[in-house]
Amino acid sequence: MSLRNLAGLILPLLREPSTCAACGGEFVCGASLVGCWCTEVKLSDAVRAELRTRYSRCLCRACLERFASNETKGVDAGATPHAP
Repeated sequence: MSLRNLAGLILPLLREPSTCAACGGEFVCGASLVGCWCTEVKLSDAVRAELRTRYSRCLCRACLERFASNETKGVDAGATPHAP
């Protein structure tokens, strides 16, 4: 792990933006020393497994929250969320 990546765990402002694999939007990863915000979004194991097969990179929080919302509404997990 590079010094910049390590510093990014402590100070998120030092992180480079990422591109969401689902919507293409830019976001800054929320991972920290205590965990990652993406684990806070409530998704079933089945939906998380489906997302892992569909996307090779991280998704932004908004897309994960849309997938979670779709799941609670009974919408197919394969439905692609719309860009914010």
